[in-house]
Amino acid sequence: LPMQLDGHIRYTYSTLAIVGVALVAALLDVARRRRKRLPRRIHGAKNEFAVLECSLPPCTQKNLARHRWLPLRHALLPGAVDRHKLEAIFDDMRGAFTPQQVDYANTAYGKDHWQLSCFMEYSNGVAAGSIDLNKGRQLAGVCTQLLQECDAIFLRWYDAMYPYNASGMRNLTRLQSFVTRYRPITDETHLPRHIDGANVDGSLVLGLPTYQRFEGGGLTVWDGVDEAEMFRYPIGVGDACVLDSRVWHQSNPIESGERWVLVIFFQVKTTAPLGNRASSKAGAPANRQQAVRELLARRVKDAARRKAATDTEEERAKRQ
Repeated sequence: LPMQLDGHIRYTYSTLAIVGVALVAALLDVARRRRKRLPRRIHGAKNEFAVLECSLPPCTQKNLARHRWLPLRHALLPGAVDRHKLEAIFDDMRGAFTPQQVDYANTAYGKDHWQLSCFMEYSNGVAAGSIDLNKGRQLAGVCTQLLQECDAIFLRWYDAMYPYNASGMRNLTRLQSFVTRYRPITDETHLPRHIDGANVDGSLVLGLPTYQRFEGGGLTVWDGVDEAEMFRYPIGVGDACVLDSRVWHQSNPIESGERWVLVIFFQVKTTAPLGNRASSKAGAPANRQQAVRELLARRVKDAARRKAATDTEEERAKRQ
């Protein structure tokens, strides 16, 4: 009887040991899966991703609700990209971020030096030939799938704006793609009012995650009647703002924290089916480029007039 009891005890201990090992393995697997789902922290950061305010101002809501004969030439697409996808790659994006300086000759940008962006692609623009794309190669590798997803998002909106014959062809080319970081530092808070260039057929601005909640920021767009209606968008994580060519806009100044965005400039070429060479979008590229140049020239002249008027008022005040 003692031998039988001893064997039973040994059997019970063996069973408990197997069950214990299986239970520990299961708990470790649950913990691993949970860690995989949670956003990673960077360099021992204590805070998780910041929660951003994404409600639209009343004036923007009113302008969006207004009845229109012609559609707006921009759109806000909330949740265009899943925020969890962006959070999963943000640490890699941040680690690969290498700002590059661009010297803008166009005074409409408000300053001559821009060192807030890491460029992944740059085939057309004022800094063509001077941007070192090797510095953005690692970031481009991190963002490959994201860029392709943004291509599809923009093209769906553009096709709805400018339908074309299904027997024709429409090709989308990224002229520029870059990640920009805004900080409450001189010349890094925002980008003043501008349009995106003579050869740009449209652009996309995508809100990225941040560990540091920011105050201010977002995007202002001028569209609608006489391009005078103002639309202010907070641009939350995963929200995309798509813009047609020649739409005035600006990134708004931030007062604290860090704001990250992905920006893409597109060129769109539509080939009509054989026997019908009329383009579905009015205006040849040359005409569009000329119109953009005229808009920029008008802005520069207006700025010069305002400065002259201000100087005259100051001189009068001194004489008095």
